Amino acid sequence: MTNGSSPPQVKLTFTQQMLSFPPAFWVANLIELIERFSFYGVRMIAALYIITETEKGGLALTNTDKAIFFGTWSLIQCLLPMFTGGFADRYGYRLSLMVAYLVNIVGYSVMAYTHSWWSFMGACCLIGTGTAIFKPPLHGTLAHCVNQSNSSVGWGTFYQVVNIGGFIGPLVCGYLRLLDWKYAFFAAAGIIVVNVLITLTLLKDYAKTGKEDLTGGRKGPKDILVETLATLRDVRFTLFLAIFSGFWFMFMQLFDQLSVFIYEWVDTNDVATFLANATGMQFFKNMAANGGQVNPEWIVNVDAGSIIVLVLLVSYITGRFRHISAMIVGMAIACVGLILAGMATTGWACIFGIFIFAIGEMACSPKFSEYIGLMAPPEKKALYMGYSNIPFAVGWAGANFIGGPVYDLVADKFELARDYLTTELGQSPATVDALSKGELMDTLAIALGKTEAATRQVLWEHYNPQIFWFLCLGIGILSTFALVGYHFWLQADAKKRAALNV
Repeated sequence: MTNGSSPPQVKLTFTQQMLSFPPAFWVANLIELIERFSFYGVRMIAALYIITETEKGGLALTNTDKAIFFGTWSLIQCLLPMFTGGFADRYGYRLSLMVAYLVNIVGYSVMAYTHSWWSFMGACCLIGTGTAIFKPPLHGTLAHCVNQSNSSVGWGTFYQVVNIGGFIGPLVCGYLRLLDWKYAFFAAAGIIVVNVLITLTLLKDYAKTGKEDLTGGRKGPKDILVETLATLRDVRFTLFLAIFSGFWFMFMQLFDQLSVFIYEWVDTNDVATFLANATGMQFFKNMAANGGQVNPEWIVNVDAGSIIVLVLLVSYITGRFRHISAMIVGMAIACVGLILAGMATTGWACIFGIFIFAIGEMACSPKFSEYIGLMAPPEKKALYMGYSNIPFAVGWAGANFIGGPVYDLVADKFELARDYLTTELGQSPATVDALSKGELMDTLAIALGKTEAATRQVLWEHYNPQIFWFLCLGIGILSTFALVGYHFWLQADAKKRAALNV
């Protein structure tokens, strides 16, 4: 097992590494691109759909409701692969992928028709289950296609492809939801059909179906479960997953909360005006007119766009460094980017913070998958890649179950407007509670005799909602220092083992 303390021994040029991948590597990347189109297209608009006023077609729920939806979704999606990975190795990657496609198509279609709390929860659970079944066989295929000499560029390429899908999806779904929310969800379901065709005709199945255990018998579900749980006995592996859980807590706020923060607090008319002047397109001119705003999901999409352009370069550079060293630097840069984005009140300032965050993400996140893939035994690639979802589960669930209610408490514009009307202006709590989200800001603006933008600024200065991002930053910094300690512990352990072998 590698401890990630040494760079690859074989040095290939970038071109040699790109040419070394088998056809299955590129097929798997195409499948991932299409799946990420659907996933991120929906994930980036779902947060807005949940909190948007009913007058604008949304569910008009709270961030706490969103936290329950996304937290449950995350636990299903991230913990289930611990078991679906073993079954993918046992019954075949192709079969697992086909089941995943079916569940996701149903999930996205249900979401298109949902208008209630429970129906939306059901759709989230279906999509979480489908994605949980999808990830291990797809990641297992990729892990089989890379080796010590090309894994950095291989996983970097994969991460670039993830973000191509993650970039195009929100653009398309963000436009479709301006027409009608359900069109975006239907688009996500429809494109998954393409993956069905690709998987059936082009994808090589690396799983050894009918795999036998050491006694010559076939492994059943109980054997797979025991083997799965035994993986956690590896102290170094488990500790690494625990440390990264904190990083993912901070990381997921960019996707689950920043779009809401931008929608409520950031004036993106400066970006809309720039796009109108730079392109001359009537679409952007209409968007910029009368102080109009850019879709929040498009602002957050700068993260994916930056990764598409730069990730191969960053991966090639970080491939020459120790795995954990690259991850530490990436985590630190991501911390800086997140707080810059969270303190922004204008579109361009927020974009700058997101760009810095993306640089840190490029240095860190692909290395995480690469590190797990290299330490996994050949016959357990899907199993180990399934376990790589544990910190994602803890971080994503925590980011919602904890972050959602905290955001409602310290940063939600509508909740703060209710508080200001009652505590500062002395209006009746019963009267204020009866106001819909669409009425709150108008009522407060009239009471203050100010415009909507000026009213928002009053709330910003009075409540300092950016404090939410400093809380997230604290967790990110703590995780970064924990990984530094882990790095020194590995080095000390390696020296101790070397001395004992002398």
